[in-house]
Amino acid sequence: MKGKNFDKYLKSKLKDKEISIHYEEIKMHLKIAKTIEDIRLKSGLTQAQLAKKAKVSQPMIARLEKGDQDRVPTLSTINKVLTALGYEADLTIRKAS
Repeated sequence: MKGKNFDKYLKSKLKDKEISIHYEEIKMHLKIAKTIEDIRLKSGLTQAQLAKKAKVSQPMIARLEKGDQDRVPTLSTINKVLTALGYEADLTIRKAS
């Protein structure tokens, strides 16, 4: 039953436009973080190995995989990491509902 209470609470908070925007931003960062971590693990690479391959620091990979909101990697860095993993990003932009 606690899950339903949280869902109700979240829904009420997301009516505030500022909170909603911040929530969606965090959700996007976490989605990117999980995707990159999943691909790295599937590839059998450590964070250090991926960092070397992408020519970025290991702490950058850690921050990227954590979805660190305080030190957000640039799109250029995300692209370098994806390229090193043999992937590319496809950005889709759509009107918000």
